[in-house]
Amino acid sequence: MIRARLLEATSPRVEAIWRTLEQKARPSFFGTWGFVECWLACLPAAVRPRLWLLERDGAPAAACFLGRRKMLRRGAIVTRALFLNATGVPRFDDLCLEHNEVLGAAEAGITLNELLAQLPPDHDELFLPALAPERMPGSRLCERLEGRHVRVDRQVPAPFVDLDRVRSSGSLGWLGASTRGQVRRAEKLLGPITAEVAADEAAALDVFEELVGLHTARWTTRGEDGAFADPWVRSFHRRLIRSRLRHGEIQLLRVRAADATVGCLYGLVANGRVLFYQGGLAQFADPRVKPGYLCHVKAIEHAAREGHARYDLLAGGADYKRRLADSEVVLRWARVQRDLARFAVEDAARALWRATRRR
Repeated sequence: MIRARLLEATSPRVEAIWRTLEQKARPSFFGTWGFVECWLACLPAAVRPRLWLLERDGAPAAACFLGRRKMLRRGAIVTRALFLNATGVPRFDDLCLEHNEVLGAAEAGITLNELLAQLPPDHDELFLPALAPERMPGSRLCERLEGRHVRVDRQVPAPFVDLDRVRSSGSLGWLGASTRGQVRRAEKLLGPITAEVAADEAAALDVFEELVGLHTARWTTRGEDGAFADPWVRSFHRRLIRSRLRHGEIQLLRVRAADATVGCLYGLVANGRVLFYQGGLAQFADPRVKPGYLCHVKAIEHAAREGHARYDLLAGGADYKRRLADSEVVLRWARVQRDLARFAVEDAARALWRATRRR
């Protein structure tokens, strides 16, 4: 028998429950207590999600954090929404958590129908951002549901590098011939390339600040703000670095040529996976200099030497990701909606709008 309960994020039970399930599930860094604790601590109390705990025979079986928000869409559709490991507030969800899951649900063999049956009843739809395809509920989106339906809003490839292949293939042998040639040409143009990985808090924060500066400068030239424009986001990452670097979960890497920085990369590490979270790259007049390739090659080689299994480039179909990676999964942003008339009206309006645009 499965039963559910909601706990405030500040409850002293939450950490022990999460850590117990984490040991079984071995999630990506986004599902570790190190990330979750920092996220909860930085969120304003008014938007902080609560822990939704599923118990089987009185013992924790699965858990996630549920955000809640009442929304008005298209000026007419009122919906009471729940959000899986998210707040529903774009400003705070711009951290871009990926490989999302209900922690422990896959290991416990919980079906999507079982999960949905235990949700708080006062909701109309459940938002499921960036679902990992091999985890729950991403692995069960095709399940036949009772009184509900699944809407997949978007699907995005998430390329990754198999680090066993890097270790077995020798210097740059894991890259395609064209990409390998571009990397070697860039190395010749810049001279000797070195990489340093921050070993202490002061060094890590120094790399982070340079990364933010490079990242912001590059995006500003495109007329956009970049990922670190919000002071809340920068504050979150500084706290995360201070709390998790000493546990080996933060990788801040700076690549140099002579005395100049080529770029900086920010990685998140857990359970054999290094997630490339963000980067800041110097800008060069010569297009043959490929700072992104040079930095990622150094980061991938470092991850391989450290014995990790996978270097994950996260969601996005950018050409450089596909050239560096040898595999990919597809992350899905989905919703589970109750079979309500208002959603049928919304779907019909959307279909009419699309048909009008095609004329």
